[in-house]
Amino acid sequence: MFEKSFGVACVRVAASVAAVFVLTCATGAFAQEAPAAQPAPQAPPALTLTSDVAVLIHQIKADRTADFDWVMDKVKAALIKSTEPQHTAMAKGIQIYRSADAPPAGANVTYIVLVNPTVKEADYSMQNLLKLLYAAFPEEQQEIYKRVAGAFGGPTSRVNLTLANDFSK
Repeated sequence: MFEKSFGVACVRVAASVAAVFVLTCATGAFAQEAPAAQPAPQAPPALTLTSDVAVLIHQIKADRTADFDWVMDKVKAALIKSTEPQHTAMAKGIQIYRSADAPPAGANVTYIVLVNPTVKEADYSMQNLLKLLYAAFPEEQQEIYKRVAGAFGGPTSRVNLTLANDFSK
């Protein structure tokens, strides 16, 4: 009789343990904790200009200047052919200058983008200009990417300018 009641007790205990185990697994107590949700990648910040005149300074690898010039010619064409008034206004204010001095071996070539007048709400970032290029020239996306990838030798610097003195007056 003892063996029978002991066996029944063991079965009940085993059933209880199994039930607790199943409930615990179902509620996730034994489940591995999920890693914390990663924040969504942030879009690159817009490069907006807050003054009437500004300068953007690009450092381009010396052996990639032809690629950068080609891409900037495409940017000009895309801005001019755009039906967006903001883009055509941007095109009217951009002049690009390249350092006339040969850089020392291994140094970057400095490009100065003079923006006069600026379009204050416009995004002058390279990421935004590339989106414009890809939309304007979808058949050339790979060529555009190939030419711009790795051409920059450093970050773009932005200088918003205020007229301090006009010698012509």
